[in-house]
Amino acid sequence: MVEPDQLPKPRCKSCGSAVVLRDAYACWDENQQEWTLHSCYDDFRCENCDAQSKHVDWLV
Repeated sequence: MVEPDQLPKPRCKSCGSAVVLRDAYACWDENQQEWTLHSCYDDFRCENCDAQSKHVDWLV
């Protein structure tokens, strides 16, 4: 089994931060009474340096 710290993580292409956000669309599920992810869009934004990109680096 692979440990979580050995799995790839998205990294900002500008500063290398792992605090990367992604635009997404969520829908309210009346049966579950919670928001569920409907789809993710192409844009990423770094919380650290505020860089925006359509791509991120994936590093272990």
